[in-house]
Amino acid sequence: MKTKLLACTLVLGLIVAISCNKNELNPGQSTVVGLKTKVRSGSPPASYAAFQLTNIFSGKLLEVRGDSTLMRAQNAPGNVQQYASAGSGLGIAGNQKWYLIQQGTGAITSTTPFKIMNVASGLFLEAPNGTSGTTLWVDHANSFPSQIWNIQQVSGQTYYVIKNSNGLVLTDHAGSTANGAPITEETAGSSTTQYWDLSSITAEAYRDDVVVTFFHRGAVANTTVAFDQGNSIPLTNGANNGKILWITQDAYASSQLQSNGQLFCQFFSYHNSGLLQPSITNWASASTPNITTTSNSGTGISLLEIVKSPGAHNSTYTWPGAGVEVGSNVLLNAYESANGSKPANQVLYRIAESTSSTAWGSATRLTPNGMSGQTKMLFTVGMIKKPAGDTVYIYGAQSTFFNANTITLARFAANNPSVWSYWRGHSWASTPDTTSLSGAITVGSGTSTQANVMVSYVNGKYVMMQLDLGYFCDPTPHGIYISTATSPFGPFSTPKLVYTINDWYNGHLAKYYTPIVHGEFVNGLNELLVTYCLNYNGQGGSCSTTTCFSNNQDPNYYQVKGVRIPYSIIGL
Repeated sequence: MKTKLLACTLVLGLIVAISCNKNELNPGQSTVVGLKTKVRSGSPPASYAAFQLTNIFSGKLLEVRGDSTLMRAQNAPGNVQQYASAGSGLGIAGNQKWYLIQQGTGAITSTTPFKIMNVASGLFLEAPNGTSGTTLWVDHANSFPSQIWNIQQVSGQTYYVIKNSNGLVLTDHAGSTANGAPITEETAGSSTTQYWDLSSITAEAYRDDVVVTFFHRGAVANTTVAFDQGNSIPLTNGANNGKILWITQDAYASSQLQSNGQLFCQFFSYHNSGLLQPSITNWASASTPNITTTSNSGTGISLLEIVKSPGAHNSTYTWPGAGVEVGSNVLLNAYESANGSKPANQVLYRIAESTSSTAWGSATRLTPNGMSGQTKMLFTVGMIKKPAGDTVYIYGAQSTFFNANTITLARFAANNPSVWSYWRGHSWASTPDTTSLSGAITVGSGTSTQANVMVSYVNGKYVMMQLDLGYFCDPTPHGIYISTATSPFGPFSTPKLVYTINDWYNGHLAKYYTPIVHGEFVNGLNELLVTYCLNYNGQGGSCSTTTCFSNNQDPNYYQVKGVRIPYSIIGL
């Protein structure tokens, strides 16, 4: 959350150096439970499963180059190559792991169409043309035959030829054994340079490119196009049933976009905004308008800023985040900051829904006991409506050291959101214990989490998501971790690495934060959607503070990014 960014900024003077080798894609963390990838060499293709693909001649793995091109759709030159293994285990070296995805149904034969998706980027292996010798690349999903592949077993062998719809096959160009040698499409022969071993591995978390591109919003009037945060709130009220409200923080307006799709170099327009997605399966940006509220009515501030700042605009900020729907209202935790430099207060907002339009009603500021009026324990970590709907749980965090939090629990009756109670370890009280932290929730073997942490409820379990610190230049490690509990009080399991973040900006790993769990986005594949946000450059070291070039600033590096995690690897 923004709160964590401020907290880390305040302790910058304590940091000596945070750096890493930017080509390293598989850092570990000693306090995190790992899971070795189970590999079965010579595995047959499956309708939907993760694999590593090894060239028989070179013994090297098929990968997308692990540099600043990794997360981008490509054009000439391509970035698909071979390389020695960069490591094994969940969340490790995703650029060397691929999902084989059968197109259609039925028995798998040599003519079954497949798409091949890279785990790290969520982009698809594609033949750029029909010319033998052309290096392959990855691209967003499309309906062109250039992304269709047949996986054909070599007669009498356990390995395969991977053939594009254009008739050319996946090839180790010129029979190289070098790391970084290009992988091309070439006329089929009978060489082991065109033969591939399929090694089935444990299901992997992967970048969901459909979700990522959903936030690439165009220059449509009266909308926001770049922002951070990205909490989602499922709605059930009347005609809003099945819709999703997305809550953003600092947001750029569509009017700030140039004709080339880039932002002008200037400050964001709003401190918050809300997007109304029509359903969990509709990922078309054009189908998701902004809502307005009457919060800023008559102030001269755009109604797209759904929660009003408590002081003069641009002098005191309001950053809403976690929320739930109760009846015909949405309740939002909101963090207030004087001048954007230090915490000032935390409050709850109640926003009246409209079921007939995107023009919603009033945003009422509430100040619950024990939460408002203090900023030592911040209740920004998660808000969960109990399945029965009568109680709302709220998770708070108190900083105990640099990049270390203790997590606590509060609750309120759904019909009385201004009256809170706080878990003290054995009983509830009307105020939180910010001194001895008697209500600290166990995570793994202790009560400490990273600063970037969030709790939600999915499939009957409480799910905690953490991110490695991502505010500073080229962080190492840079992973996503998941813990679960069967009770809101915990204990939560030891954090498990599930995915490594590899977004680059201006030659370095981009700044990232705000972990969010979105259990409502069921995709039929038993995979959990989680997101994080980018915010251009990390700070310090060799990272430049420049984010704008020739009056162009790419909005896609200040947006929400999605990852899908198989239920099976996190116990859901």
